[in-house]
Amino acid sequence: MDAEAHLQRYGRPGFAWRGVTIATWIAVLLCMVVIAISGRMTGSAPWWIGPSGNDAPWYYILVPVVIALAPLEGGFWRSRTAVPTTVVCSLGVMAIALPDLSRSPGIAAAMLVVGFAALLQSIALVVVNRQYR
Repeated sequence: MDAEAHLQRYGRPGFAWRGVTIATWIAVLLCMVVIAISGRMTGSAPWWIGPSGNDAPWYYILVPVVIALAPLEGGFWRSRTAVPTTVVCSLGVMAIALPDLSRSPGIAAAMLVVGFAALLQSIALVVVNRQYR
């Protein structure tokens, strides 16, 4: 099988993995919303929300939203970029937690757990996409 035929056959995730990817990243987005609300209520909101009364600029919230929505594009359209996008975005979710490690470690730990869970799905997607079954 030549390289182009291999890409056409194996370069995109299947329909079942499309559903798994979409469900995972919707769950990641919902978890980030819950973490932000919980942090705001306890007085230790993530850096991209800011503490109550001293809100972060509105465009800071775009960082986690874009990171959570980017893999959905690949999931909905079964594009070839779906696999690398999920890996990069799951690492991005974990990177979002780093500024909160010293100021609010509980929020950072929750974000790291969400990012790690998304990374596990991304690793499974890589393995399945490369046909190591």
